[in-house]
Amino acid sequence: MRISERARLRSRLQNSDSMNRHFLRCTLACILPGLSVASYLAMNPKKLIKLVISLLMLALVVRVVDLQRFVAVLRSIPPLAVVTVVIGYALGQLLSAWKWWLIARASNIPSSLGNAIRAYFIGMYVNCFGFGIVGGDLTRGVMLAGAEGPKAKALATVVADRAHGLAVLAFLGTCSAALLGSGASGLDPLFRWLLAFIAMGVAVGWIAGPKLIVRLCKPDSKLGYIARDVSDAFPRNPRSMLAVTLISVAFHILQIALHAAMAWAVSAPIPMTVLLIAIPFVNILSSLPISWQGLGVRENAYAFFLVPAYLSYEQTLAFGAIWLLAVTASSAIGGVVSVMSSGTTLVVTERLEPNHSAPNPATPATGTSL
Repeated sequence: MRISERARLRSRLQNSDSMNRHFLRCTLACILPGLSVASYLAMNPKKLIKLVISLLMLALVVRVVDLQRFVAVLRSIPPLAVVTVVIGYALGQLLSAWKWWLIARASNIPSSLGNAIRAYFIGMYVNCFGFGIVGGDLTRGVMLAGAEGPKAKALATVVADRAHGLAVLAFLGTCSAALLGSGASGLDPLFRWLLAFIAMGVAVGWIAGPKLIVRLCKPDSKLGYIARDVSDAFPRNPRSMLAVTLISVAFHILQIALHAAMAWAVSAPIPMTVLLIAIPFVNILSSLPISWQGLGVRENAYAFFLVPAYLSYEQTLAFGAIWLLAVTASSAIGGVVSVMSSGTTLVVTERLEPNHSAPNPATPATGTSL
């Protein structure tokens, strides 16, 4: 190894260690009480707006909750049930990361399953705790691409992953309502049609959207190369689509089963037929990017679909608390992984620098670089 290469490698390792230490300090600064969280929110107005919306929507539920009854509900929850939900949620995220990796592999992105899982959990961490200047989805896309991989295609796989999950969730709710009848949950038939519309809309967008983007861009332009990369990130191979769809169905069934476990934990045995129809709506609403981790939106959705037939408001709030704990615990895993992974922050920073741009229009794009 030449001296210049050794010096460069040594410099990269030193920068990596320094940035990882900085990442850890930021984590502690926003988690430990009494430190400057307010200053972070002041510099990130979007995060502040989401937090305010969450608190306002949560207040809509809290205002009708009897505090003593709520405390009694929390005390009655078996710790084993909470542990089951937390572990089950984390296992579900592993399934989701596997599905995302299959989408990336079908798009010819050279990345190992281990790297995809690492990127997925670190992205969850960034989404939850909001550190840095990039969102969690952008972080995991850049990490998947690595130092020299196709960044635009990798980011598009994140969009493809979310769009596919939304379609499967809506389709699952539609099928449940059709087979079990919307009367099984007291759900208005309008909501069943809305789920069907979402599923069909995403399916049409999956097939036609990438092709439309490619046609709107000049073939030999810089944007044209990026458009083709983005189009490739939406696999249409039947075998690949079957695999990711089956994993997605298993993931959503697991999440619905975890809600059944929470219902048992709060002494409210909700029929599985009701959960199969109601929870897809709850998950779709809570995934909207208008609140922090779905807080407030989720509790109101629970109340809308399950109160008073199956839950009290106190049990609804307990539902939300258990689910938020599961989400936060899984997201925290990403923080631990990031601190333990050398070079994580460095790769993301390098890929966001201006010099890492799309290929020169005169040079054909390849499957390994942009």
